[in-house]
Amino acid sequence: MRRSYLVALFLLIILLSVATYIMEEVSMVRTNISKTTTYSGSSGTNTIQETSTSIIIWKFKPTTTTLTSGGNVTLIVVVDNDPDPNGLLESAWGLSILVETSSGYVLFDTGPSPSILKHNLMELGINPKQIVAVVISHLHGDHTGGLPYILKVHPGIPVYVPGKDSGYLAPEIRRYGGRSVPVYNTTRIMKGVYVLGELYGPPWEESLLIISDKGPILLVGCSHPGIVRIVQEEINFTGEPPRLVIGGFHLLGYSYSECVRIAEKLVDLGVGKIAPIHCSGATIKEVLDKLYPEHYLEAHTGSIIRI
Repeated sequence: MRRSYLVALFLLIILLSVATYIMEEVSMVRTNISKTTTYSGSSGTNTIQETSTSIIIWKFKPTTTTLTSGGNVTLIVVVDNDPDPNGLLESAWGLSILVETSSGYVLFDTGPSPSILKHNLMELGINPKQIVAVVISHLHGDHTGGLPYILKVHPGIPVYVPGKDSGYLAPEIRRYGGRSVPVYNTTRIMKGVYVLGELYGPPWEESLLIISDKGPILLVGCSHPGIVRIVQEEINFTGEPPRLVIGGFHLLGYSYSECVRIAEKLVDLGVGKIAPIHCSGATIKEVLDKLYPEHYLEAHTGSIIRI
């Protein structure tokens, strides 16, 4: 009897140790509806309940990196096809993600429309003059359409564009008072913030890479060159897989088996969390939710991810 008791106690200690390790390594906490946030928007002051689908606090055990870290990072999906469940932000076919780092705000893509970008930023209480740089993934209008608004209120702001397609984008950027900066190879644009050099899809496409205290964070536009290829490029540069990859995966219309194959490759590469939005399609979300729920991160217009 005493021996059985000791064995049970020993097994309990092992289970507690394993549980503690897992909680230290990766902890994802979804907030309860009791927490509220106040935004001063165009329609007045809005108090929003931060539900489990609108805000995700995501904590990682820190990892070391040879690259310059940008500290803690907050991502806000400003524009996406999937609507804001709170009903305050406008959704549209397009993509725009605001990144807050210790170096300031960076806007990744601008969505399809100046009016939608303006409305959503105002509802979020974000002053566009606080944005210190814009990164455009590629030349398609659902990613560049909001540029006139940003450039009008913040003339002279640098806009990083794929180098080999800069001839198409630069005249429009200059027309609205911006400063076009072509990027051909992976380039550091500020502390902890890199533009992952252009790859050919077509069209030419670049991604945004944030080196946080918790590891690399990868933002993709439409992944025309292939989401797996882009992740491999990030690994080649940083030496480690992204803790999070978010953005358009360009898998709309792909079969279930094709999405399974791509999901398997991303997991095999060591990607931590995978948040397909915009042109990714419903199938890849279904695959990740069903087969890899520990890797799947649901996101939409208005999602806030703190890392």
